[in-house]
Amino acid sequence: MRTTSTPRRLAGLVVASVGLVLPLAVTAAPPAVAADRTSTTEARRVDRVKTPKISWVEDVERGGYTGKAKLPLDYDKPTGSTVTVALFKVPAADPSRKLGTLFLNPGGPGASGVDMAADAVNFLSQSVLDRFDIVGFDPRGTNRSTEVTCFSSPGAQASALSGLSGAFPAASEQSAFLASKAKLGSACSTYGAKLASAMSTAQVARDLDVLRRAVGDKKLNYLGFSYGSYLGEVYANLFPDRFRAIAVDGVLDPVAYAGTSLTKGTPASIRLKSAEGSWAALRAGLEACADAGEDYCLLSDPQADFDQVAAAMKASPLTIGDGDASYQYRYADFVYDMLSLLYYPEGMNYVVQTVAALKQMIDDGTQTTSGKEAGDRAAGLVLALHEATASLDAGYDNGLEAYSSVLCTDAYQPSSTSTWLAATAKANARAPHFGQLWGWTDVQCATGSWKAKDEDAYHGTYSRNTAAPVLIVGNYHDPATNYGGAVEASLLMPNSVLLRSDSWGHTAYGTSDCVTDRVDGYLLTGAVPAGTADTVCTGDVQPFAIPLVGDPGSGGAGTIKVPSRDGLPKVQLPWERTDG
Repeated sequence: MRTTSTPRRLAGLVVASVGLVLPLAVTAAPPAVAADRTSTTEARRVDRVKTPKISWVEDVERGGYTGKAKLPLDYDKPTGSTVTVALFKVPAADPSRKLGTLFLNPGGPGASGVDMAADAVNFLSQSVLDRFDIVGFDPRGTNRSTEVTCFSSPGAQASALSGLSGAFPAASEQSAFLASKAKLGSACSTYGAKLASAMSTAQVARDLDVLRRAVGDKKLNYLGFSYGSYLGEVYANLFPDRFRAIAVDGVLDPVAYAGTSLTKGTPASIRLKSAEGSWAALRAGLEACADAGEDYCLLSDPQADFDQVAAAMKASPLTIGDGDASYQYRYADFVYDMLSLLYYPEGMNYVVQTVAALKQMIDDGTQTTSGKEAGDRAAGLVLALHEATASLDAGYDNGLEAYSSVLCTDAYQPSSTSTWLAATAKANARAPHFGQLWGWTDVQCATGSWKAKDEDAYHGTYSRNTAAPVLIVGNYHDPATNYGGAVEASLLMPNSVLLRSDSWGHTAYGTSDCVTDRVDGYLLTGAVPAGTADTVCTGDVQPFAIPLVGDPGSGGAGTIKVPSRDGLPKVQLPWERTDG
């Protein structure tokens, strides 16, 4: 394990070990004023809802208890239509010393909190498992809760979304891609509108407050990752006196995410600067590979080699694998897979192994022995990554609809889908490859086609003086939630502390004792550990730290395989490929 380190500071900037210049959040003491209280309007909305009774049913296979709660579809109509929210609980291992319930959210939006709670014993520290009941819930509209459906059948869905041939479109595919995204927006604003217009993060925060009451807690304890950070930010500002501890990791800049009247002409996907975070993480990793040298890195000139492979993939797809197991590997697939790998702390090693194999295929030709061997090595990773992608023909998958129903009701967006053409091109100039990948994710939210509005969505302020402190964790090399988002959130929230981590992958909890111990200490005591604001943690896993052993295809350290997030919270990409 690496110990904490103190960064070199230059006029309000922090210089990380990889040479990136990053903003340093100045965490001042909370203002000596009374804490803000929950507004009369919000208190009335949630407090008049009858506390739901959750009937917990033991799930021996998953080591916990399942439950369901009925909650108002619209908190302005507490006795009207309802949604059912699915929950999972892992009871405190030491119930005699239980502090309360710790609610989890894995992000997405739309990822399963039920699954995260069921996996809690694999990534949460034992000290936390001892003292808290761990509860995850699937937010309204998602997974095992009442699901949003924007189409009448799987066939109708498949037909409407047929233009979504990959994570983002090639130039020749843009018209079909935009048309399918517009059909998605229209469908969620008509057939699916009843639930799609009631899925904003503010509604989920209200659900969370009622669930807090349902489990018998006077104050909320919450740990949120990725988009789950925004749920924590919204809860803290809607209910600034109703939580004991909120820790968020992989943090969104809430103002950039939700937007304002001045920024609504720029897509939310561009405002968040996730593409810049992805590009910075990749460049830093390729630089680390070059610095490590040939005993640790398979590429002689990592950045140039990556650029060569990306350009070749953009020009023409490669056939990966043999026979029935073959796959037409396109540029969009390559960029998506590179981002997928960057989500793992050890992901840069696999990025480089994949690039090395693809480069050999391109240089030697797929018909040569060396090119075929390289193709076989690349196929192991590529096909494994794609294996998890479900085809729409397999049934009704509402993942994209759930993701969209949250983002499109949360965030101010441009009116025309054509805005994304220029916006993604500019983003791609700033952050090659990833500007397109991130930029096209929310085209369906164009207000010309997405009409499902949530009148009770939240757009700030994000600067409430909360009664309890908020712990914000920012990772320098996070490829999804740009480190700058954590800085901005910490500057907005007066009673917050920013913990910085020089680590790799998406989110930082579990990547070092330095981060984990401080988050755990905060959750267990309700107080941020002393010195946290002045600490920069270093991840235990650093790229290119293990020498290569033998040939990359021989089963040694260079073998291409899918990395694992064992021991870490399971976070996922915020959208799904539909390439089947």
